Amino acid sequence: MEVVRTEIDGVPVFWTGGGTGGDEYRAALVFRVGRADETLARGGLTHLVEHLALHAVGETEYHYNGAVDTNTTMFVTHGEAGKVAAFLTSLCDSLRELPVDRLDAEKKILRTEAESRDTGLAGQMLLWRYGAATYGLPAYDEHGLAAHTAEDVQAWAAHWFTRQNAALAIVGGPPPDGLALRLPDGERRPLPAPSSALPYTPAYFTANVKGVALNGVVPRTIAGTLYAGVLRRRLHRVLRRDGALSYTTDVDYAPRDGDTAHITAFADGLAEVRPELAERFLAEFDRMAAEPVGADELAEVADAARTRAASDDGRAARAVAHSVDELLGHRSQTVEQYLADLDAVKPQDLQDVGRAVLDGALLMLPHEQEPGDARFRPAPTASTIAVDGRVHTRPDEPRLSLVVGREGVTSLTGPELRTVRHDACAAVLAWPDGLRVLIGLDGLTVAVEPNLWADGARIVAEIDRHAPAGAVVRMPARPAEHVPERPEAAPAPEEDPLAAESPLTRAVAAVRGLRGRIGSKPGPAWDDAALAAALPAVRGGDLRPGLDLLARSRDDAEARSLYVENLTDAALGRGADLARLAADAPGDPDVQLWLGAVRVGEAWKARTGYRAEYITRERFARFWRLLALAGGPLQKAAELLPADPVPWDHLQRYGNGLQLERHELDRMWDELKARHPSLYAGHVTRVQILCAKWKGSDAEVLGFAERTVADAEPGDPVTAVLTTAHMEVAPDESWEMLDAYMARPEVHAAVVGAADRWLAAHRPHPRDLEAHHFFGAAFFRAGDRERARRHLSRVGRTAPPLRAWGYAPDPDRLLARARREVGA
Repeated sequence: MEVVRTEIDGVPVFWTGGGTGGDEYRAALVFRVGRADETLARGGLTHLVEHLALHAVGETEYHYNGAVDTNTTMFVTHGEAGKVAAFLTSLCDSLRELPVDRLDAEKKILRTEAESRDTGLAGQMLLWRYGAATYGLPAYDEHGLAAHTAEDVQAWAAHWFTRQNAALAIVGGPPPDGLALRLPDGERRPLPAPSSALPYTPAYFTANVKGVALNGVVPRTIAGTLYAGVLRRRLHRVLRRDGALSYTTDVDYAPRDGDTAHITAFADGLAEVRPELAERFLAEFDRMAAEPVGADELAEVADAARTRAASDDGRAARAVAHSVDELLGHRSQTVEQYLADLDAVKPQDLQDVGRAVLDGALLMLPHEQEPGDARFRPAPTASTIAVDGRVHTRPDEPRLSLVVGREGVTSLTGPELRTVRHDACAAVLAWPDGLRVLIGLDGLTVAVEPNLWADGARIVAEIDRHAPAGAVVRMPARPAEHVPERPEAAPAPEEDPLAAESPLTRAVAAVRGLRGRIGSKPGPAWDDAALAAALPAVRGGDLRPGLDLLARSRDDAEARSLYVENLTDAALGRGADLARLAADAPGDPDVQLWLGAVRVGEAWKARTGYRAEYITRERFARFWRLLALAGGPLQKAAELLPADPVPWDHLQRYGNGLQLERHELDRMWDELKARHPSLYAGHVTRVQILCAKWKGSDAEVLGFAERTVADAEPGDPVTAVLTTAHMEVAPDESWEMLDAYMARPEVHAAVVGAADRWLAAHRPHPRDLEAHHFFGAAFFRAGDRERARRHLSRVGRTAPPLRAWGYAPDPDRLLARARREVGA
């Protein structure tokens, strides 16, 4: 029997004849409200309404229950027709007048229920995919329970539990006599737009799971259900029957909303087989995306679907499905339509579903296991940008810091950032002893134990001052033994070999002091009168000429890049002055860019350019603290002037120092290149990132440099990045080894080609002198005196770029010697 649609008191009703035997009726009253409609801080309102409404029905001899899902709340019952009618009528009456005197008792029951709740594998998947909002909320506790008042639950019920936002399903016959659905008027509530905690897919994360799982988001179609059926059979055959790698394999197809569904697959396995289990598990997804399923395999799964549709349970479920579809906006089907659509599914349709699953895949692996597949990037466990504010340090652990400001809170553990901004804060859990846990909409958390910080009370007061009131959740007092004591005073830090009076520092300073003996100070490796005029004023403390210069350069990225680089050097130590200017002019992209660049420069100055083995963890901690504050203004500069590539170059430098994941650095490079494909300084920075000592390899950095030369327009000095790439790849144990490397025929020929491509046309460029330095140094190293003279004669007595001379301790002296030897 087909489902019949009618209406009672303005509520759509879907009923069908019995399929379970006897005269028993089954009914489900469904409302379009669930956890996804709440917020983390106000979670539990829907559950409270459900419990209060059922309590008002009272004790009965028939069964009834309620459940809150992601998108819906459902009240169910079964029994004789008259009793079903009486229950539904009584339920609607109680929804209009909830027994709020029962509120505290039901809160206690819900807290008890929560202690036995396990969100399970599916809940973890939703949390990592959607964060602490919308479809990720079922994975979290109902934090708002304690604070909800009688007025809160009454207002929530009046808003969501209305006749226009409800649908009724009845199995057993037409609506029974006497059924009344006296619900308040309202309106149909739309589904929430899904939040996202995944900036990219495919992605993976690790968890305490004894197996492997994968979740994908696909269009809600019959082909999707058949794909799940085929995948379920294949995983069982390959992983259990044939491979003996797994005991339990399962695939679930679950609608998310009217248009979209989740497909989630799982396979368990012993620790010793999990790498092979993951490999063969993923191979089945690849196989279903790469090739259509066989006609026989599709027919078997389709026949099973037909059998289910014709079963008693299948017929009984259709009325409930129609009710839910009505509320979610999904097209309901007759049995005839369903079977026709089932017959129309082709093998290619399942392949399309398979591709969609992999495109949006989220993979779960056990702790300490990697996917072994480059397609899957780690889901974010950290932030890329810190808030601006006061930096707080731990007396017992220099690697731990907090940045607390008006915008939010950032925790630093070494170079790793976790930021929760107040404008993207799902909840602030607040304990009476001062503990604060901030949970971002992206699911990242920052916990602040005030006793562990030298000025913990001040930190908590700052958080409370700026936290959004609607996100604050007052938590019950903790047992005293759970509140940490203040640590003892930290031991004195180990001696810093780079401290001002250390022997190493004195030795290096002595070597560098030789520069002054060569003669007068060399000029800059650029020729720009406006920049030359601005720098003395900036060094003297007047920043306005620098800002005026930057304002005039917004349409000339190469000049702007040169200006920022030199103005930054001139303004080191004046970051606080720039921060005040930025606070006074938050919409000025020039001051934001300059501030960010200066903070990057000040951080690297604090770190120094020495090898990591010479740098103490205290110095590294200071480096990361200073660097973390640079990201915000650089990002703001990029937002304020969207066409400007220069902020993205400095974000590259910032990200490299903070050891951001490679894909984040690649994203910054892509943003830069989209705005200016040949920005000279951007390419030099990219070479640093791609070299083996940072995030790449010798092959990758050389390949990048060679492509840059091939893509360069004749006359563009960007071809000089090939020399920087070879300087990075060359052995640096001695100058002789470096010279021998640069003299290799294949290296020399490549550098000759790059130089010739640049000189093939005359195009004045702000970096011309710098490029002459790079090529002149490369040819001098290679023993090509003629070409070295051609370039070094152009540079005159200008200051050599650091990397042009292979990080020599005294590049000025080495340049003078080179010019002398080649007759430049």
